[in-house]
Amino acid sequence: MVDDPDFQTVKDSLVFNDIYIKSTNASCADDWDPKRSDIDDVRFKFMHQIKTSEVLTVEENGDSRQYFRVNLLVGCRFVKADDNEEDEMKAQIEATFCAEYLMTREDVNPDGLKVFALENVSYHVWPYWREYLANMCSRFNLPKVPLPTRQIKIKKRKSEVDTKQTPE
Repeated sequence: MVDDPDFQTVKDSLVFNDIYIKSTNASCADDWDPKRSDIDDVRFKFMHQIKTSEVLTVEENGDSRQYFRVNLLVGCRFVKADDNEEDEMKAQIEATFCAEYLMTREDVNPDGLKVFALENVSYHVWPYWREYLANMCSRFNLPKVPLPTRQIKIKKRKSEVDTKQTPE
């Protein structure tokens, strides 16, 4: 995580508002039946990319509110690995999630918003992506994907580090 007072100010000025799917794409190759195929040689390839981010002003009941909106594209491809050829895609599941945050301050640093999009949005979207991927795998008769939980790295305070380094 970023250890910067300006970044902390940006984080403190954003309040989670909503997450939803903006677009999705899922398919299996016409010549592949996951229910009746040997899936031992199928591997997973993952995609994770910030597509866009924007600050928008919305008029609601006479009040003007600003929101920070981030579109995150995530995906999983099921590929058959072949030593002699390129990986052959057998199925894919992709989704673009829109994460929206209410801005409690108007003077937020744009660079801090970019860092927030890169460093924090994934942690908010990840549980929704895991659930969606598991659901779609079930519907397509695809193998379960071992998608781990996202762990937030917590920086230890100096006093905790010093305590652990002190010999008894």
